[in-house]
Amino acid sequence: MTAPAWAEVQLAVGGALKLARGDPSGLGFFDTSIDGFWRSFRAGVICYPFFLILLVFRVSAAHWAASGVPHIIIVETIGYVISWVAFPLMVLPLTRYLGRENRFIPFIVAYNWSQIPQTAAVAVLVYEWYIARVALQVSASQAVPVVLLDVVLGVVLSRVTEGLY
Repeated sequence: MTAPAWAEVQLAVGGALKLARGDPSGLGFFDTSIDGFWRSFRAGVICYPFFLILLVFRVSAAHWAASGVPHIIIVETIGYVISWVAFPLMVLPLTRYLGRENRFIPFIVAYNWSQIPQTAAVAVLVYEWYIARVALQVSASQAVPVVLLDVVLGVVLSRVTEGLY
Protein backbone atom coordinates (compact mmCIF):
# COMPACT_ATOMS: atom_id res chain seq x y z
CA MET A 1 0.00 0.00 0.00
CA THR A 2 1.40 3.39 -0.93
CA ALA A 3 2.08 6.05 1.69
CA PRO A 4 -0.93 8.21 0.70
CA ALA A 5 -3.16 5.11 0.71
CA TRP A 6 -1.86 4.13 4.14
CA ALA A 7 -2.44 7.69 5.40
CA GLU A 8 -6.03 7.55 4.16
CA VAL A 9 -6.56 4.22 5.95
CA GLN A 10 -5.19 5.65 9.20
CA LEU A 11 -7.33 8.77 8.92
CA ALA A 12 -10.46 6.80 8.02
CA VAL A 13 -10.01 4.29 10.85
CA GLY A 14 -9.48 7.24 13.20
CA GLY A 15 -12.78 8.67 11.98
CA ALA A 16 -14.49 5.31 12.43
CA LEU A 17 -13.19 5.10 15.99
CA LYS A 18 -14.46 8.62 16.73
CA LEU A 19 -17.88 7.57 15.46
CA ALA A 20 -17.70 4.45 17.64
CA ARG A 21 -17.23 6.73 20.64
CA GLY A 22 -20.32 8.70 19.62
CA ASP A 23 -18.39 11.63 18.18
CA PRO A 24 -20.03 12.76 14.92
CA SER A 25 -16.92 14.78 14.03
CA GLY A 26 -15.50 11.44 12.90
CA LEU A 27 -17.41 11.95 9.64
CA GLY A 28 -14.94 14.70 8.78
CA PHE A 29 -12.11 12.17 8.61
CA PHE A 30 -13.47 10.46 5.49
CA ASP A 31 -12.92 11.34 1.86
CA THR A 32 -16.51 11.42 0.63
CA SER A 33 -15.66 12.17 -2.99
CA ILE A 34 -16.54 9.61 -5.63
CA ASP A 35 -12.86 8.51 -5.63
CA GLY A 36 -12.98 8.25 -1.83
CA PHE A 37 -16.12 6.15 -2.17
CA TRP A 38 -14.36 3.62 -4.39
CA ARG A 39 -11.22 3.64 -2.24
CA SER A 40 -13.29 2.92 0.87
CA PHE A 41 -13.80 -0.59 -0.48
CA ARG A 42 -10.12 -1.17 0.39
CA ALA A 43 -11.49 -1.76 3.86
CA GLY A 44 -12.87 -5.05 2.54
CA VAL A 45 -9.39 -6.09 1.47
CA ILE A 46 -7.97 -5.09 4.87
CA CYS A 47 -10.72 -7.02 6.71
CA TYR A 48 -10.39 -10.13 4.56
CA PRO A 49 -7.56 -11.78 6.57
CA PHE A 50 -9.62 -11.27 9.75
CA PHE A 51 -12.58 -12.79 7.93
CA LEU A 52 -10.50 -15.86 7.15
CA ILE A 53 -9.33 -16.15 10.75
CA LEU A 54 -12.91 -15.90 12.00
CA LEU A 55 -13.91 -18.50 9.42
CA VAL A 56 -11.62 -21.01 11.09
CA PHE A 57 -13.64 -20.62 14.29
CA ARG A 58 -17.04 -20.49 12.60
CA VAL A 59 -16.80 -23.60 10.41
CA SER A 60 -16.88 -26.93 12.20
CA ALA A 61 -14.12 -29.49 11.83
CA ALA A 62 -16.65 -31.83 10.25
CA HIS A 63 -17.45 -29.31 7.52
CA TRP A 64 -13.76 -28.66 6.85
CA ALA A 65 -13.22 -32.42 6.51
CA ALA A 66 -16.31 -33.04 4.38
CA SER A 67 -16.02 -30.12 1.98
CA GLY A 68 -12.30 -29.40 2.03
CA VAL A 69 -10.44 -26.21 2.80
CA PRO A 70 -10.23 -24.83 -0.77
CA HIS A 71 -13.95 -25.36 -1.43
CA ILE A 72 -15.03 -23.65 1.80
CA ILE A 73 -12.62 -20.74 1.34
CA ILE A 74 -13.78 -20.17 -2.25
CA VAL A 75 -17.47 -20.32 -1.33
CA GLU A 76 -17.04 -18.08 1.72
CA THR A 77 -14.88 -15.61 -0.23
CA ILE A 78 -17.54 -15.30 -2.92
CA GLY A 79 -20.11 -14.65 -0.19
CA TYR A 80 -17.78 -12.08 1.38
CA VAL A 81 -17.37 -10.17 -1.88
CA ILE A 82 -21.11 -10.31 -2.56
CA SER A 83 -21.81 -8.84 0.88
CA TRP A 84 -19.48 -5.91 0.20
CA VAL A 85 -21.27 -5.21 -3.10
CA ALA A 86 -24.85 -6.09 -2.15
CA PHE A 87 -25.17 -3.83 0.89
CA PRO A 88 -24.46 -0.56 -0.95
CA LEU A 89 -26.71 -1.64 -3.82
CA MET A 90 -29.53 -2.32 -1.38
CA VAL A 91 -28.99 0.85 0.65
CA LEU A 92 -29.10 3.14 -2.38
CA PRO A 93 -32.86 2.78 -3.01
CA LEU A 94 -33.45 3.07 0.73
CA THR A 95 -31.60 6.39 0.83
CA ARG A 96 -33.76 7.54 -2.09
CA TYR A 97 -36.90 6.50 -0.21
CA LEU A 98 -35.71 8.40 2.88
CA GLY A 99 -34.96 11.47 0.78
CA ARG A 100 -31.27 11.20 1.67
CA GLU A 101 -29.76 10.03 -1.61
CA ASN A 102 -27.26 12.89 -1.33
CA ARG A 103 -25.94 11.23 1.86
CA PHE A 104 -25.45 7.80 0.24
CA ILE A 105 -21.75 8.25 -0.57
CA PRO A 106 -20.80 9.66 2.86
CA PHE A 107 -22.74 6.85 4.53
CA ILE A 108 -21.12 4.07 2.50
CA VAL A 109 -17.65 5.57 2.96
CA ALA A 110 -18.13 5.75 6.74
CA TYR A 111 -19.78 2.32 6.80
CA ASN A 112 -16.99 0.68 4.80
CA TRP A 113 -14.16 2.13 6.85
CA SER A 114 -16.00 1.31 10.09
CA GLN A 115 -15.78 -2.37 9.17
CA ILE A 116 -12.08 -2.39 10.10
CA PRO A 117 -12.49 -1.65 13.83
CA GLN A 118 -15.69 -3.73 13.93
CA THR A 119 -13.94 -6.73 12.44
CA ALA A 120 -11.00 -6.31 14.80
CA ALA A 121 -13.38 -6.14 17.78
CA VAL A 122 -15.16 -9.29 16.67
CA ALA A 123 -11.82 -11.03 16.17
CA VAL A 124 -10.81 -10.10 19.72
CA LEU A 125 -14.10 -11.47 21.10
CA VAL A 126 -13.69 -14.70 19.16
CA TYR A 127 -10.15 -14.99 20.46
CA GLU A 128 -11.38 -14.48 24.02
CA TRP A 129 -14.12 -17.07 23.43
CA TYR A 130 -11.50 -19.53 22.20
CA ILE A 131 -9.32 -18.90 25.26
CA ALA A 132 -12.32 -19.49 27.55
CA ARG A 133 -13.24 -22.65 25.66
CA VAL A 134 -9.76 -24.15 25.75
CA ALA A 135 -8.58 -22.96 29.16
CA LEU A 136 -11.83 -23.80 30.94
CA GLN A 137 -12.25 -26.97 28.86
CA VAL A 138 -15.89 -26.19 28.13
CA SER A 139 -18.09 -26.47 25.06
CA ALA A 140 -18.40 -23.67 22.52
CA SER A 141 -21.77 -22.61 23.91
CA GLN A 142 -20.50 -22.70 27.50
CA ALA A 143 -17.69 -20.27 26.60
CA VAL A 144 -20.15 -17.64 25.34
CA PRO A 145 -21.35 -16.47 28.80
CA VAL A 146 -17.73 -15.96 29.85
CA VAL A 147 -17.19 -13.53 26.97
CA LEU A 148 -20.56 -11.85 27.56
CA LEU A 149 -19.67 -11.39 31.23
CA ASP A 150 -16.45 -9.66 30.22
CA VAL A 151 -18.24 -7.39 27.75
CA VAL A 152 -21.04 -6.46 30.17
CA LEU A 153 -18.59 -5.88 33.01
CA GLY A 154 -16.48 -3.65 30.76
CA VAL A 155 -19.51 -1.58 29.71
CA VAL A 156 -20.81 -1.24 33.27
CA LEU A 157 -17.41 -0.26 34.68
CA SER A 158 -16.91 2.20 31.85
CA ARG A 159 -20.25 3.87 32.61
CA VAL A 160 -19.57 3.93 36.36
CA THR A 161 -16.08 5.38 36.02
CA GLU A 162 -17.31 7.86 33.39
CA GLY A 163 -19.88 9.07 35.92
CA LEU A 164 -17.11 9.88 38.38
CA TYR A 165 -15.62 12.68 36.30
